[in-house]
Amino acid sequence: MGGNAFKNLLPDASFPRMSPALYGALKARLIPILQELYTHVAVSPECPGKIDHGDLDFVVSEPREGLTLGEVKSALRATCSVPMEGNRTSNYAIPLDAFEDVALMYASTGDGDEATELTTGDGKFFQVDVNVCEDRAQWERTVFYTSYGDLGFFLGLLAQTAGLSFNIFGLKLAEPIETSPPRTYYLSTSMRDIVAFFGLSMHRWEQGFASQEDIFRWITTSPFALPLLTRYRSADYKSSAKERADTRPMRIDFIRFLRNTTFQPLVTDTSSPFSSSGDYDKKLDAALKHFGKDREHAALRYVGQAQRRAREILNGKTVQQWTGVQGMPVRFIMDEVKDRLSDTSPCPDEVPGAKDVPAWQVALLRMSDAEVRTLVVEVKEEMAQDGRLSFDWRAAKAAKEEKKRQKDSVEGGLTETHEHVVAVAAS
Repeated sequence: MGGNAFKNLLPDASFPRMSPALYGALKARLIPILQELYTHVAVSPECPGKIDHGDLDFVVSEPREGLTLGEVKSALRATCSVPMEGNRTSNYAIPLDAFEDVALMYASTGDGDEATELTTGDGKFFQVDVNVCEDRAQWERTVFYTSYGDLGFFLGLLAQTAGLSFNIFGLKLAEPIETSPPRTYYLSTSMRDIVAFFGLSMHRWEQGFASQEDIFRWITTSPFALPLLTRYRSADYKSSAKERADTRPMRIDFIRFLRNTTFQPLVTDTSSPFSSSGDYDKKLDAALKHFGKDREHAALRYVGQAQRRAREILNGKTVQQWTGVQGMPVRFIMDEVKDRLSDTSPCPDEVPGAKDVPAWQVALLRMSDAEVRTLVVEVKEEMAQDGRLSFDWRAAKAAKEEKKRQKDSVEGGLTETHEHVVAVAAS
């Protein structure tokens, strides 16, 4: 809604909603101005049939060298702004009479004696938001994702039927891969490729939609829409609390459209694994293969399994329990165990991702808990017999202090040399 960004800065101002004609006039007036400031400028296609607009959102990227937010504010003739540095969205409050042609359009379409009010500085503004994207690729993604009202949200519903997640950055697995740290895994950041994966026509999107129903019909040509239809048309369907709390009209209309049993979707590929409910493992495999990510994903999962196994089985707590040793010697035992496993367990070439995993972690994946415990106890006994478990704190502290002294000495020598060179140069 227009004006929300300025509730504190302009508490007494009003931000009238714009008719489609007024919205179009303001957009046409500001696009050339922003094109002087940014290489790429667009307004995402609006939801067809929308009767008015609360604000005007621009998506831009690649600002002119040295461009400041103050210059943007001045170019837009805004009298107030909420500036955000970097790749973020800034809000601008533009007086209704800032541009004469837009003011005349407002006066001709407004209610009451608006023409008189416009000349008296009555505290009425348009809210214009400028979303600065990192690069052209993100600009293209943003323009698509925010197009036609809630289109991005609806495509996200399609993705959920396959255990995936769709957002303004692309298509990813719904859950991170359990590596350390967990890794968010994107299948694709290309909206064109993602739309093709959904079984939808990007050409149809580029042609535009004349009505909200046209958008809904296009979405339901995707095989991913069939599980949605099954869900919403089920006799057992009950809307979630989140769905009940959603007041966006287009989302409510979409669910009503799906529940309308007189509508039959025009899905052409009913043999797709994505056309049925459930079976997420099969869908995940199909998605990974579609994007050529199956081997990479398998490798990352292997890395995660190896890391998790290592954390769970070879840690300070388990070594203490198995050996009765405490303190620094626990680390000595763990290091020796890792060294031995590294020497005796080469990484198998046939296992995807094995080359990215330390050999000792690969070995732990093949060993039972009992085998690991036996090895740890054996290493402890051997190291105890050789006297390698004793730890001299005084010697360790002295060695640490000596290492620090040597470092300080080297740095001090470098400083003296630098000062000498400077002095010679000055003389």
